[in-house]
Amino acid sequence: MSTDTLNLTGLRAAPSQVCGAFRLVPLLRETPCLDVRMTPERYQQAYSQVKLDDGTEYWAFIPHGYILDWAKGNEATVSMGGQLKRATQGKSPPEWFTIQTHHRMVKRQNANRVRLLPLHLSMEAFLGLHFGGPDIAWPEYSKYAKRYGLGFRSETAVSGRGLYRFEEALRTFEIHEGQVGVLIYTAEKLASVFVVPTPQDYRLLHQTLLDDFYGELIYRYAVWLNHQELPVKLDVKNARSLSDLRSALQEARTLWAEFSTQGMGLDLLGRSIQREVIYKPAQLRLERFMTDLDLSTTNTIGERLVRSNGEVLYLKTFQLGADQTKRAWWLSQLAKHHWHIDTTAQALNLTRDEVVRGMQRAGFGYLLNPELLKRATRKR
Repeated sequence: MSTDTLNLTGLRAAPSQVCGAFRLVPLLRETPCLDVRMTPERYQQAYSQVKLDDGTEYWAFIPHGYILDWAKGNEATVSMGGQLKRATQGKSPPEWFTIQTHHRMVKRQNANRVRLLPLHLSMEAFLGLHFGGPDIAWPEYSKYAKRYGLGFRSETAVSGRGLYRFEEALRTFEIHEGQVGVLIYTAEKLASVFVVPTPQDYRLLHQTLLDDFYGELIYRYAVWLNHQELPVKLDVKNARSLSDLRSALQEARTLWAEFSTQGMGLDLLGRSIQREVIYKPAQLRLERFMTDLDLSTTNTIGERLVRSNGEVLYLKTFQLGADQTKRAWWLSQLAKHHWHIDTTAQALNLTRDEVVRGMQRAGFGYLLNPELLKRATRKR
């Protein structure tokens, strides 16, 4: 793992559109991408099982994967016009409960192609955070924790189809010419970022945003809040011609687009991240990351594909809820102090019982010795 900051190198924002609580800000690429393409791969099964290299298994509803193609050298991979494929035959729709098995989150298919499972790539890392549990058999932990570590972990999320008016926003908003991504705000809070290599890829993948999963906070914002009226300052005092009016309008649009990334996106953009390189296609890096765990603000996990010069070719993020952040924070604090509860309590300026109760509230009570947990809760 290494550190970096989350940014939108190589991209610029365009004026936003609003619907209900949603504000969608188009992202345009400054230099056309000619050597990387990303296309969807649909799955029809009710559940998917992903077998990982370390022997663990990841289970989730996975509606689609992405196929990432890249050029060997300087040749372009841009397709001309449409692409015709033979229709899939012989596959009947799922009848009741079907399972599809994948091998790895990122699977190489040939020398210049991999398949990746979007967002699940980063969620799997989040669920596997300190999954082994205590590395020393401290008496404060249960037999289960010593034998199985965390044993089984799960998190919940909300489908894009369950977000109030999100489908309407995606259906009615005009895709900007040259658009390769979108910043998704709910109630003026940056909730998610999605970027792909080319405008053609974005048009193919635009509707897949409905099938992706999102944090619980986005669901609440979408139901209970609305977007704010943010007036745009249009300076036309000295305008004497249509050309002057056009210039003033363009300047207002530019200022507004910059504000949507530099002013409104501070909860995510520019944040420090812990990143892990998953795959290196040619001169590119496919990484998954997590922001620094700050309990006073929202935190994010995600994945990205970047060039050696930092240009972002692919980016997808998931906003963690407060409970999810707290669980990751407790695991990180314990692992940082070798899972010794007294040392952890001293570092956090807490008592041992407060640490025990904090772990219980986070859902990790099953990791603790029952007697220790009983004493800590009885003293309250």
